[in-house]
Amino acid sequence: MAERSAPTPRTRRRPRALVVACASAAVALGALTQSTPLSTAAFSASVRNSTNTIGTAASFTTATCAGVYRASAPAIWYRLDELTGTAAADSSAAGTRTGTYQGTPTRGVPTACPRDTGYAVTFNGSTDYVSYTTSLSTPLTFSSELWFRTTTNRGGLLVGFGASPTGLSTDVDRILYLTNSGQVVFGVNTALKNAITSPGTYRDGAWHHVMATAGLNGLRLYVDGTQVASSALTLSVTFTGAMRVGFDNLAGWPSAPTSNFLAATLDEVAVYNKTLTAADAAAHYSAGQP
Repeated sequence: MAERSAPTPRTRRRPRALVVACASAAVALGALTQSTPLSTAAFSASVRNSTNTIGTAASFTTATCAGVYRASAPAIWYRLDELTGTAAADSSAAGTRTGTYQGTPTRGVPTACPRDTGYAVTFNGSTDYVSYTTSLSTPLTFSSELWFRTTTNRGGLLVGFGASPTGLSTDVDRILYLTNSGQVVFGVNTALKNAITSPGTYRDGAWHHVMATAGLNGLRLYVDGTQVASSALTLSVTFTGAMRVGFDNLAGWPSAPTSNFLAATLDEVAVYNKTLTAADAAAHYSAGQP
């Protein structure tokens, strides 16, 4: 409500009704602030009021996992939302690299990202995994990421590329896996099986986000939005193989786990033909918070 002009030369006075209304509104807004917990999302708003009016905004928009993944342009992206069937849809812009569910994973599990719609998938640690059965040539600049939740003490593959589309590959590369203790390892296969490993362990039954990157600045490993390991090693050769999620051959790798199969719930698995940044890792993790 706009304030009306007061006649000259009398002193301008604020109508009593408006003062009461503004005071009431201030009390109401104060009560709402105290009774509603603040979101942990990072956002801010600025309100300018030069007309003595009170307005409302419909909502604030906060980032979702789907939104930040899409903005980063993955080459392959398995959201793992399917409730039935054997096809794991590729949600990348191309959308042509449909994966295949192997075994009988548990579908319709609550997603890692509470601001998103959709689901996650639980793998049993003995027969379940996803593969894209067409071989791809992986680039020298590369990133992969996913959400996982597990309590296993047998480790297993999170995501990587194998020489075979199914079964045990003779060779693997660009792999993320868990050790028996729950450490996260990012391994690349050059002349040797090189790897960087998180100092912390993550088999606590909570959701965790992991991102691995390779590029001109070397290897980087991020867990829950924070860099936990790095190496100056750069990739010098490409690798041709099939994308594998939840199972492949980990023999001979540093701190190789007891199991090649991973018993865990997974969500939002993606790989990229580029090196994502520390800011990307932080943003993708934040998007999965309540």
